[in-house]
Amino acid sequence: MINYYKRSLKNLNIKSLQNYQDGCVILASSPSDKELDDLALKFNLERDLLSDALDPYEVPRMEIEKNAVYAFARIPSEENTRVSTIPLLIIVSSGFLMLVAKKDLDFLFKDLRKRKDFFTTQQTTSFLQIFGEIQADYGQMLTKINKRINYFALNMDEIKDKDIANFINFEITLNEFLSALIPIRHTLNNISHGKILSFSADDDELLDDLRLQNEQLIERCKSNLTNSTNLRQAYEVISTSRLNRTMKLLTGMTVILALPTMITSFYGMNVALPYAQSPFVFWGILIFIFALVGVLFIAFRGRKLL
Repeated sequence: MINYYKRSLKNLNIKSLQNYQDGCVILASSPSDKELDDLALKFNLERDLLSDALDPYEVPRMEIEKNAVYAFARIPSEENTRVSTIPLLIIVSSGFLMLVAKKDLDFLFKDLRKRKDFFTTQQTTSFLQIFGEIQADYGQMLTKINKRINYFALNMDEIKDKDIANFINFEITLNEFLSALIPIRHTLNNISHGKILSFSADDDELLDDLRLQNEQLIERCKSNLTNSTNLRQAYEVISTSRLNRTMKLLTGMTVILALPTMITSFYGMNVALPYAQSPFVFWGILIFIFALVGVLFIAFRGRKLL
């Protein structure tokens, strides 16, 4: 689906257009092959690069072809409680700004259209603002993950085996975030030289803010990743300790119960045994067994085996 939007300094209301106009932003959400062919032909774009935006494994990078800048990034996406990233292609050219992704881009554009300083006619500024929204989405996702990790950290006794899968998912997600945020840092550093895109003084300030925000997000990812790994390892140590205590208890109880079982087994044999004819042999054996069990219990408790 292809949508056109425009907002200028002369007209502060963002408009949805039926067709292309200079200074508009183009949203290509889950475009078909025919729509990609039309976009490539109409705007003189690289067809292969447009297709790369739909590849779920596409890595972030930046290329310059035919007087257009192709900036690939990955944006966070949450589906069925599973958080991952999907590729996004941002194309900056003279006259338009285009976004291409295998997802409805309204979730990204709805926040941009609310900004009073977002004007589609200012392609370079809009380009930076889009990166700002992407990083804001990463910040929100990291906040959610951080809250879950902090909850588990404060409630270690409530961690269950199924929560270990959550820790593993956290680590996979955070590593995926790092794989997306670090290339964004390289992109921001490259365009900061001014050789790819020309910036105004306000744009330079915005770019510096984006670079600082990017560094903070990367550090938050690393911190959350470390905390998640430490919690998972701590739980594994606790689980191992619990298992060892259980095994020691069972081993001790096995030894304690084995000796009485052996004694009663002897007196259950159909052979002549000492004191077998005595009327007090049953009570004698019972007292001996209790005494033996008591001695073993005290001995094992002293050695912390029980």
